[in-house]
Amino acid sequence: MTDTKQVALITYHAAHNNGSFLQAYATQRAIEALGYSCDIIDFSTPRQRYLYDVYKTVHGPKDVAKNIYALFHHKLIQRRHDDFTSLIHSALMLTPKSYDDDAQLAELNDRYETFVSGSDQIWNTDAWDYSDAYLLDFVHGRRKISYASSMGGHILDKRGDQKLANHYATLLADYEAISVRERSAQEYLQPLVKQHVEQVIDPTLLLDGDAYDGITAPRLVDEPYIFYYAIDSIELNDSAARAVQAFAERRGGLPVYVMFTGNKSYGLRKYGFHLLEVAAPNHYLSLIRHAEHVLSASFHGTAFSINFHKQFHVVRGKHNGTVNMDDRMSSLLALCGLESRQLIEGEPWDDGVIDYGPVSERLGAEVARSKAFLEAALTGKSVTGHTDSRADESGKEM
Repeated sequence: MTDTKQVALITYHAAHNNGSFLQAYATQRAIEALGYSCDIIDFSTPRQRYLYDVYKTVHGPKDVAKNIYALFHHKLIQRRHDDFTSLIHSALMLTPKSYDDDAQLAELNDRYETFVSGSDQIWNTDAWDYSDAYLLDFVHGRRKISYASSMGGHILDKRGDQKLANHYATLLADYEAISVRERSAQEYLQPLVKQHVEQVIDPTLLLDGDAYDGITAPRLVDEPYIFYYAIDSIELNDSAARAVQAFAERRGGLPVYVMFTGNKSYGLRKYGFHLLEVAAPNHYLSLIRHAEHVLSASFHGTAFSINFHKQFHVVRGKHNGTVNMDDRMSSLLALCGLESRQLIEGEPWDDGVIDYGPVSERLGAEVARSKAFLEAALTGKSVTGHTDSRADESGKEM
């Protein structure tokens, strides 16, 4: 017999990515705060494990090159791997058994009454580590809900793919409650399913800043500094780095510190930035918390800057003259009334001080609404009465 207060959560908890770990931590804590016991299903596909292995199983010349690189930088890469692994197993409550194949998960069906698909891009079928397990295809006759699941930033471009639409519609048909992180996912899914699809806030914002104290490293930099967070090949480009340089110069040459996020991080040294040989979520939280100013090219860097009430800007890189306008960060800035906090090479920026009074008021309303959705979904109450038709102060819907 299953315990109705026992919840199983599936998400990208094992990815060696700061945002992935922290959203898993936050989702688990948010569920526990509502009076439930929550286990994260320790599921990681072989492709995901390959992605974060220090030394790759050799399938071709690229793997050989990666292994040679890892050999020359073994100490740092091994430390990053070990720090992530240690934190995953010490800070998260995982199922006693680990799984690497969808078929193995069937044994969990009778152990939990409620299964939750968590946040992050777990519903992005283009992701290297995607599996139908993240749509709970192994669960039958039990309650299924989702909280802030993401389908990736370009899901609306795939509306003409009927096979993909049928795939989502089939696997989501027996979910009791569906919520997604981005408006684009809501717009894509709502015509495909009979349930109301809610847009909710990222789980990292459901917790107060001090809820992360237990997994935050001590201060790592003794002097005042700017923390610039760029995720390796995804958001590292010359345009963004030059914008950071210009910003630091205007701040009296305040030193810029960056953390290791992958091989291309070394390229940031040529801009005069200080590369710290730390790379895990506890270091990431510390660097944000103690910075004089945060410059972030990532969604979660922006989210934690707001959560910790930091002065910050979102760094927008350019490619062939086109500015990278990430919808996730734009939506969060609009929600908080901080649309002006953007740093783009060659363009003026808002140099004022953020007043977090109005920000906290606006964000607090969203947090309360999202918590109410999660509580209603877990208790089995109707969630169709909730609304997410939010508007900014100008009346323009986000």
